[in-house]
This record gives sequence, structure tokens and C-alpha cells, in this order.
Amino acid sequence: MQADARLQEGITAHRSGDLEAALAAYKDVLTADPDHADGLHFLGLLHFDAGKPDNAIILIRKSLEQNPANAAAYNNLGNILKLSDRSDEALEAYVRAVEIEPRHGEAWSNITVMMEGATNVDDLLPILTEVVRLDPDNPNAWHNYGLSLMLAGRRDEAADALERCLEFGADVWNDPVWHARVLCSLGRQERAIRHLEAVVAADPDSTVARYQLAAVRGDKLDQAPKDYVKAHFDSFSDSFDNVLKNLGYRAPELVAAEVDALAGERSAPFADVVDLGCGTGLCGPLIRRHCGKLTGIDLSPGMLRKAAALEVYDFLVEGELVGFLNSDLPIRFDLAVCVDTLCYLGDLQPFMDALFSALKPGGLLIASVEHLSDPSGPDYRVDPTGRYAHMPAYLRRSAEAAGLAYAREKQVVLRKELGTEVHGLIFHLHKPRE
Repeated sequence: MQADARLQEGITAHRSGDLEAALAAYKDVLTADPDHADGLHFLGLLHFDAGKPDNAIILIRKSLEQNPANAAAYNNLGNILKLSDRSDEALEAYVRAVEIEPRHGEAWSNITVMMEGATNVDDLLPILTEVVRLDPDNPNAWHNYGLSLMLAGRRDEAADALERCLEFGADVWNDPVWHARVLCSLGRQERAIRHLEAVVAADPDSTVARYQLAAVRGDKLDQAPKDYVKAHFDSFSDSFDNVLKNLGYRAPELVAAEVDALAGERSAPFADVVDLGCGTGLCGPLIRRHCGKLTGIDLSPGMLRKAAALEVYDFLVEGELVGFLNSDLPIRFDLAVCVDTLCYLGDLQPFMDALFSALKPGGLLIASVEHLSDPSGPDYRVDPTGRYAHMPAYLRRSAEAAGLAYAREKQVVLRKELGTEVHGLIFHLHKPRE
């Protein structure tokens, strides 16, 4: 009891930020009992907070040798491994947590994030099969079971499992439209529509659900509504960077590489640069050295707060893209970058017209879009994901109609999503010199 009381003193100090007092308490516990499982666990967490993740991993593993039934310790170990870029080991730790405690919500959430970027689920699928057998009313288990089946190429079984997820109701899920998007990709569009109709009926003011329903039905839409984009990105601004990292997201690096190449041909930085749809600022740090002044514009205040913390932007503006470009700007731009922002616009003509007026003569745009490759199809199409893909010929035509020159394009893989490559284009435009 004395060791447990001292441990609690350490935990209280740890939570209040008094790391020295916490360290003294944990050392007292481990001096009395070097194999104290909780003492090792919390000392590991303290080492992580002190910037020593390798020590933390060793200590928490030693803790789990003493108490292998500690689901919370496995979840914490997974968090540290994930932040140490040891993704496979992190996923293994999270799975061990839910094997021990099938309703461990944090571990299930972590598994979901990790699996969105996974390519091999051979070891995970048998475990999830057993979990849903033993706990058939566990929505998180069905969600990840369906996702793992899909990644394994078992599409019909995956669709059945994800339909089972919908039976738990929309209020169970942080994102009530995710399953509908995935069911569409698995050929269950009618079921997805029925689900989204129910979500909209229950919450008519949900801009996300209404837009998602329109996208899944294939309604003709020229762009995603501003309130949809704002709500969508505000809702996951805190997890945005980690999610994209797990998807192998490459668009910012690909656009930045094009900026690097152009900058190498110049004797001076681009004086005025704008990052159109800057989000959390993934592109800003990659191009900062080539910019005199760098402005970021985005609809989402949550994203802009993350971008501001990077301290690489001279100005950050909350607003809609086309409206910003059409406004009475104090400057014109030498360079604009636009990383996966045009995927929320179908009709690009208003954007191209506004861009023309916002660029200096000789000014450039480097942008990424999702690639619509069917030559017999429309100029652009909104997919069940809610994102638009564009035809290369349409990019050229809309740019030239605005007076811009379509310089070149490059086919790329932007990311992986649910085990599938998402193909895109990086393209260049420039405004002719007067």
C-alpha cells in the first residue's frame, strides 16, 4: 500500500506538470520494488514527456513483461511507437490492447487511423475475425474488420461488414458519412444513399451529410459548398497531419519540388507568394526559403491555427479562395501554390479568372488536382469521397480562357487511400508578361 500511495503521488505530480516530483516518486516506488509494473509504466511515460522516447519504449515494455494484461500500457506504447515512426510496431501494440480489452475506445480509434495507411493486414485480420465473433455488438470491431477485409481484397465480405456498422446508428461514429463513402467504392451505392438520407433526415442542418448525399447520388455540383469545406476541415484539424502521414500523402512535397526547380533558375526568391488553401501549413515550410513574403489563405480557422504555430507564414487569411483572389489585394503575387484545394471545386473557370487578376505579369501557379483520365467523360466529376477530379484538357482550356498559359503537367500518385493509389496531376500556369 505504501508503494501504491507513493505511486499515486507521482501520478498527481506528473499530471500537474511537476516532472521532478513525479520522477522522485517513481524512483522511490522502483527502489522498493524494481519490477513494479505501474511504476515502470509511468516512469516510461515520464521519459517520453522528457523527450526520451527510446527510454520510454524500453520501460513500458518491461512493465508489460510484469503485467501483460495492461491494455492502457499497450495503447500508450503504441502512441509512442507511432510518434517514433515505428508504425508496424504501433499497430501491433494497439491490437494487443483491444485483444485484452475489446471495448478500449482509444485503442480502436488509433487502429482505425493506422489502418487507413496500411497495406498488409495478414496478421490483423484473424484477430479481428475472432473479436467480432466473441463481441458481435462491438461497432469499432466491425468497422476495422470491414476495413481489413477491404485491404485484403475481400470486397463483398468487407461491404457486408461495413453495412453491419450502419446498423449501430450514425451517432456511434465521429464521422457519420465515412461508411457511406466506402460502401460506394465497394459497389453498395443504394445502401449508402439510404444511410445518408437517414442522416440528413435526423440532422437537416448537417452540411457535410447533405453534400455527401448529393455527391453519392451523382447530383450535378459545380463545387463543394463553403460551409461543407469549413466544417469538414475544422472537424479534424487536430488529427489532419497524422491522418495524411498514414496515407503516404505526397502532394506538398511534389509541389514543393517543382518550386525548388523553378527557384534554381532564378537569382532571387519569389518576392510575394501565396499558399492557396494552406490548411495546417504542410507546404509552407517546404517553400519558405524561396519566398520573400508568404501568405496563406484557408477557409478553416482550425487549420489556420495549426499553420500559425509553424511561424513560417508572414500573413494568414481566413476566407474563400476565389473571393480572396478577387478582393482588393494590396499586392499581386509572383507565385501561387495550390495543394489539393482545387479538388473541392468542379468548375474552375471562376478560379482561373480570379487567379489571372491576382498574379503579377509573369506570375506562376503550381497546383495539384486529382486526375480524371476517361477521355469520353465530363470535364470534371465529383466522386463519392466528395472530391472532384479533373480532365487535363479541361485544365488547359479553362486556364487559356482566363488568359493564362498552360505550361506543363506531370502525372503523380498523390497518396494511398484504403490501399488504393490516388492518381493526380501537378500542373503549371503562368500569366504572360505585358
